[in-house]
Amino acid sequence: MEKPIKIAVAGSGYGRKVALPVYAELAEFEPVAVWSRRPERARQLAEETGVGLGTGDFDELLSVPGLEAVHVATPVATHVRFAVAAAERGLHVMCEKPLADNLEGARRIVAAIRSAGVAGLVDYELRMKETRRQVIERAREIVGRPRMASVSLVQSDHADPDSRPYTWAHDARLGGGRLQGYGVHDLDLLLEVFPAVDAVAAATDVGVPVRRADDGELRRVTAEDAYALLLRFRGGGLGMVSLVATARHGRSDVIEIHGDEGTVRLDGDRRVWWGRAGEELQSEGPLNESSTEAFKRVARNFWAVVREGAAPEPSLQEGLRVQAVFDAVRTADIERRWVQPEPVTSYP
Repeated sequence: MEKPIKIAVAGSGYGRKVALPVYAELAEFEPVAVWSRRPERARQLAEETGVGLGTGDFDELLSVPGLEAVHVATPVATHVRFAVAAAERGLHVMCEKPLADNLEGARRIVAAIRSAGVAGLVDYELRMKETRRQVIERAREIVGRPRMASVSLVQSDHADPDSRPYTWAHDARLGGGRLQGYGVHDLDLLLEVFPAVDAVAAATDVGVPVRRADDGELRRVTAEDAYALLLRFRGGGLGMVSLVATARHGRSDVIEIHGDEGTVRLDGDRRVWWGRAGEELQSEGPLNESSTEAFKRVARNFWAVVREGAAPEPSLQEGLRVQAVFDAVRTADIERRWVQPEPVTSYP
């Protein structure tokens, strides 16, 4: 193997929980720095993980000798600032999803990466779960034209004000909400199978309106913890994406894709079922549903893009594709009408 990529992680949420531990475990990477908006938190993380630098100064992070790449895992509303700054320093960029809080910002990120001639990926790692990979592959193979596709998530981790502490993810101004946390992953899955979306409708809700912060105070929640999305595919067929994070009893994801030629289903026991018209359904599973293992696949692909010139997956183009539908969903929720996603053409 060629030398590992020296990488820095910006963000102390997902960056601390998943990105840093994975990069430290994989031989393909050498994590050398971590950024947090709280300098003391950054120094603590660096000490805990054995990373050389923990800082609250992003310019200092970008100036680490030998640094080659940055993983942007900051609040969505700050992605443009961090990703563009990294690209302009000639650093490869792994950006969390969605790329930005709107399509204009996402295009700025892509333009900066392309202009700098560096590699860029967007971390839609859930498509890399064994369960979802099987759903996508089987659906491409057998379902044909869409008739009805649905993704349903039921979670109980936000059921009470004290069940999860208040963070930026509960603040709509910072791009929080379950749509950015989970909904974009489910849109990404459907777009992998049926990429042409003609229009969307949407409704969101806040089921638990206050949440306790680390200082013990109750803060008002402005970002959704439940949503229901409806998609019209171009040429026919509907898609539905829903989540409730405040249920009293959760369950595993359920995905159903029905087409004119066949069916693919992921049940609540992590089993994938599939069959063509006129056939009995076959099944496989239970399958692995680890998000950490899924991110390892994305990380290894990032290494291959940088070191070997491999095709990026998930690509920036796919990130723009989801962003356009995500923006339409936000508009549809606010204006309570069907909205057509803005066309996304290939970048040069």
